[in-house]
Amino acid sequence: MFIKKIHYVELQNEEHVSFHIYVDDYISEAGAATLRVETQSADHKLKLAIEKSVLDLVLKNSYTMRVNAADAARDVPIRGFFKVVKGMLNHFNPAVAQAAYNINLIDERFSNLPRLSKEKQTSAEESYLTALKANMADINTLGLTDWVMEIEAKENAYLEMVKNRNNEDDLKPAFNMRASRVETDDACEAIINRINAFITIEGDANYVGFVTKLNNRIDQYNNTIAQRKGVVAAAKKKNDPTASETK
Repeated sequence: MFIKKIHYVELQNEEHVSFHIYVDDYISEAGAATLRVETQSADHKLKLAIEKSVLDLVLKNSYTMRVNAADAARDVPIRGFFKVVKGMLNHFNPAVAQAAYNINLIDERFSNLPRLSKEKQTSAEESYLTALKANMADINTLGLTDWVMEIEAKENAYLEMVKNRNNEDDLKPAFNMRASRVETDDACEAIINRINAFITIEGDANYVGFVTKLNNRIDQYNNTIAQRKGVVAAAKKKNDPTASETK
C-alpha cells in the first residue's frame, strides 16, 4: 500500500491549505519520528504556515474590495434621496412643498455623509436614519418611504460586510499564492516520496495507519475535483453540443 497521488493544482486555495493541514495533523498523530520524516515534516510545517499567511492576505484583500463596494453602494440612495427631495421643494401642492422643506433641512445637516470616512459615515448615517424616521409623516407625504427603506437596507448590508471583515494587514508575505502553494506541495511530496520509498524497502506494516488515513483523504479531494470537472464539462456540453465529439 502506497500513498496515492493528488492533483494539487486542481485544488482551490482553501482546499489546498485544508488538505495540507490534514497531512500535518496525520503526521503529528502517527509521529514524525515514527514515520522517519522529522526533517521533511518540519519543512512542510514551515511552508504550510507561509501559505496560510498568504491565503489570509488574499481573503483580507477580497474583504476589502467587498467592503469598499458596499460603502460606495450605500452612498447611491443617499445622493439620490437628496436630489429627489430638493426637486420637490417647489411642488405645486403646498403640503408637499412643506414636507420637502422639512426633510431638506435634515438632508442639509447631513449633506456631507457620502464624503465622510467609513467609520464616521456609519455613525452619522445612524443619526440620519433616526432623524428621517422621526419625520415619517413628511416622508409619507412625499411618497418617499421606499427611499428611506433603501438607504437603511444598503447601510445594513455594509454593516454586515464590515462585521465579517478581518483587519487589513499592510505587510505582504514574500511569496505570492501560487509560489507558496508550489513550495508546500514540494515539501509534501518529499514526505510522500520518502515514506513510499520505505514502504518499497520494508513493506507497509509500520505505515499502514498513516497511509490509510491519508489515502482516504486524498480520495475525498480527488472526488471533489472530478465532480467539479464534471459540472464544468456538462455546462460546456450544454452550451456547445459538439464539444464532446471526437475528430
